Amino acid sequence: MNPILTIITVNFNTSDFVSNQLNCLRLLTKSPYRVLIADNNSTHTDLTKLNNIIKNHPEAKLLHHRPTTSGSIAHGEALNFLISHVSTPYFSLLDSDAVWLKKNWDELLINQLTDKIKIIGTQADGPTKPQDFPAVYGFLTKTAIFKKLNIDMRPNNNRATQDTGWEIREKFLISDYQGKVLTMKNTRVFKDGQFASLVGIGEYYNNLGELFASHFGRGSSLGAAKYYKSWKVFLYRLPKIGPYLLKRKGEKEKRRWFAICHQIVNNQLSK
Repeated sequence: MNPILTIITVNFNTSDFVSNQLNCLRLLTKSPYRVLIADNNSTHTDLTKLNNIIKNHPEAKLLHHRPTTSGSIAHGEALNFLISHVSTPYFSLLDSDAVWLKKNWDELLINQLTDKIKIIGTQADGPTKPQDFPAVYGFLTKTAIFKKLNIDMRPNNNRATQDTGWEIREKFLISDYQGKVLTMKNTRVFKDGQFASLVGIGEYYNNLGELFASHFGRGSSLGAAKYYKSWKVFLYRLPKIGPYLLKRKGEKEKRRWFAICHQIVNNQLSK
């Protein structure tokens, strides 16, 4: 059966996260789909791991992208590159450290698209970003509409408020389209979700209050920056030992995040 949906993601030293994402997609996606992964100049070790992972996922294809710059602009370049390769009626963008966690997530999101609502996905974190439109951690949209709007996913360095995908909201709204968001809750303050034991995890809920997706946050750095807000910040700033403790914390939280994701998926499949 020909795929109707493409999931795109960028890998930059995040092969473990991509593996988790692919496994969850295989178990929870209802529509025939394909996955396009752009490697954004990862280390040889990470790229080797990713190639081995993809051998077990025939639905996934690895594309090599050579960025002309670094940081968010390089990420935006890779997203532009991936979107240019999408040919299915729908596509979903996921950060490599983000994952859909609701069974039949694709059908549920597609069914919410209307003549007005043309994109649906994760709400942005923090009050400085628009809360009424999906952020680039994860969304689903109609491919033809998105391409017609000619959206550049790169941030503009001249305005500090602009991040990857900043044009999405502006171009959808100016064309009289609307977006719909999955409500974001962060484990820093939200302690009733399944990821509450972890630091700075994004949880995303539908209008029925059901967990729909999650975002680890800064997967390529194992979330190092978010741990500076803890009481252990003085330890993390110590020469030599600080970076080691940060990496160890990130690895521990990553493994736990994977385990919780798998548990959530398996609980749905056993019903």
